[in-house]
Amino acid sequence: MTRGSLRRGAALLGWLMLSLLPGSGAWAASDWTLVREQGPVRLWARANPPGPFQALRLEMRVAARPAALLAVLRDTANHRQWLPGSREVRLLARPTPLEDLVYTRLAAPWPAQDRELITRSRLEWLPGCGLRLRVWADADALPPTPGRVRIRASQGLWQATPLGAGESLIRLETYTHPGGQLPGWLVNQVAARSAFESFVAIKRLMEDGKTTALMAAQLCPSGQ
Repeated sequence: MTRGSLRRGAALLGWLMLSLLPGSGAWAASDWTLVREQGPVRLWARANPPGPFQALRLEMRVAARPAALLAVLRDTANHRQWLPGSREVRLLARPTPLEDLVYTRLAAPWPAQDRELITRSRLEWLPGCGLRLRVWADADALPPTPGRVRIRASQGLWQATPLGAGESLIRLETYTHPGGQLPGWLVNQVAARSAFESFVAIKRLMEDGKTTALMAAQLCPSGQ
């Protein structure tokens, strides 16, 4: 596999981390290292032993209400706008309004095999129409697809907090083990860059367009 192919494969992980929608929710933990900051978007990383792949944490302030985040993440028809490495994202089931089962397929450079991921998510509404979305891999929810690598280790936590005046604070912690033979040092480098760029795209989508605003208004339950 060439260096260019390795970089494209590592970028897959960055996009995949955002697709998951990690962890403990310990936003103030001291073991995170600030990697990049640009305007209102910040990215931290930390080791996740025993594996070589880092966990990521991202945060941004957005001129949109919290439910706009859910509107973007559930708009599977437009997944490539913020998840450009994805070939397919589709809803498999929604057992309740607060639970989703989602299939994601991500392109891998030759000769690597495409990755596929099945995730379950659970939504919790918070006061003021804030939200918390926990996501984890459910690798055995479907039979494996020949010729694709099934991601088995992955978890994520989104949180959107209203700040007033139509603004929100968006936070994400995420970790994914992509499987295969990609070197950890390269995956960590490229995944951080790709995840940051995807977060910027989500901010743009949350803030742009009347459709997202309308969807967000419909998603927020009455009484919140």
